[in-house]
Amino acid sequence: MSRKLDLPALLFFSALLFGLIVRFYPALTSGFPLNDGGMFYTMTQDLKANRFALPVSTSYNHADIPFAYPPLGFYVAALLSALMPGSDLTIFRFLPAFINSVSILAFYLFAKEILGSRPIAAAATLFYALLPHSFVWQVMGGGITRSFGMLFLLLMLWQATLLFNKHESKHLLFAILCGAGAVLSHPQTALHAALGGALLFLFYGRDKRGLISALLFGLGVALLSAPWWGTVLARHGLEPFLSAGGTSPRTLDSYIALARFDSLEDYLALPVFLLSLIGFFFFGHRKVDKIFLVTWALLALIMDPRGAEGIALLALILLAGPGWGQLSAWLNHRGDDQVEAVMTKRSSLGVLLGLVIFLLLGASVFDFQLVNTSLKAADLELIEWTHTNLPEGKTFALATGIEFSMSDPLQEWFPALTGQKSLTTMQGLEWTLAEKFFPWYDELIAFQHCEGATCLEDWRIRNQVDYDYLILLKPEDTEESVLKNLGEALRGAEGFALVHETEHAMIFEIKK
Repeated sequence: MSRKLDLPALLFFSALLFGLIVRFYPALTSGFPLNDGGMFYTMTQDLKANRFALPVSTSYNHADIPFAYPPLGFYVAALLSALMPGSDLTIFRFLPAFINSVSILAFYLFAKEILGSRPIAAAATLFYALLPHSFVWQVMGGGITRSFGMLFLLLMLWQATLLFNKHESKHLLFAILCGAGAVLSHPQTALHAALGGALLFLFYGRDKRGLISALLFGLGVALLSAPWWGTVLARHGLEPFLSAGGTSPRTLDSYIALARFDSLEDYLALPVFLLSLIGFFFFGHRKVDKIFLVTWALLALIMDPRGAEGIALLALILLAGPGWGQLSAWLNHRGDDQVEAVMTKRSSLGVLLGLVIFLLLGASVFDFQLVNTSLKAADLELIEWTHTNLPEGKTFALATGIEFSMSDPLQEWFPALTGQKSLTTMQGLEWTLAEKFFPWYDELIAFQHCEGATCLEDWRIRNQVDYDYLILLKPEDTEESVLKNLGEALRGAEGFALVHETEHAMIFEIKK
């Protein structure tokens, strides 16, 4: 009974427990992979059909998309599928949540090395486990690549930190393995692995031994990942990579948007952001660690404004741990040298408990959103009817009312489950459209705003495209809406023949 509270163990166990709950709840509740992942599902099937050799292109959406995506997640899913036949969709439901849960441990290991304190690292890990930015996109079906990328990135950063501090060969080996894992998992984590590794060298390894370690580290990662990128370069050149890299807009507006707190995720992260400010300005740990974390966050956002929020958040969370330590010292009227001693005080734990409850409620809100961002029974019935009753080799346009097609599960999964071509599906085109990507994205938004046959025909002529069938989802409410107006306008309209209708959707054949 008189045993002293092991605060780091308690905080880490809480992070793992609550992290598992918020990551697995959406997958357990939904009967289908969350949100996206249709293209990755098809690429996994392509890999299996090609006997685990990299195909030249993917069959997804009949769009001639190069098979240039880092393939590690596909190989893991394909191997699991081979061991458990018929479980492909189940793998896409649960594997991303599992891998993202393991990332909680990887974050703690990295945090402990950077912060040099178990309780502060454990507190930061608790924040990481519950912030929506750390799990929302990771646990979706598309997390089959994103979750592996983040896991290997964190493990690489942990091992690279140890490498530049201790210069031991085992850390060099593990850093190379994890760095190659990050490169082979996701394009963005490959970019951020290079940035993170370079910054760790500049801040912690600027001596002869550090330079040799950095060169061996970079060379090892390049060689270990060469079978993938060498094959892609030999087949397709640099064009797919340049095209995909251009989809992260580096404009003034995109950078201003990053500075705005205009989403629920941003508001939920605000207490952690405030703690990170306290950690940076007032906590008395090494100045080099603070500068490294801020530099890392800023450069990540500058290099990759589209996908770097999650990376920048890692740096802020690492500062928020010391911020909570400093706040604990203030609450108990103690100095910087007594931070860890007062973390178990009732006032400190009370503030932390309140913050955890706030973050847990926020994570629950996003869990419910994830459950609703998934194909439902009516969507699957629509897909099955299309697959069974309509001819193969046709082109479809999907009017779903959702502007951002990357958050539209029907747009993503329709080509994967029907084998048909969807003109309005954006996924995968980042590898082929290059400078035409954003203009086509704007045109797809315009398509979702059409309310009549004339608008649809003008859109078709303007973009010089054709499609054979139009699928229109009916809005759930009875209020005036674009989809409702479009459905009423097309009923009996010349050139549009209604071939199937349910309470959920209408399918029109385009008469040419």
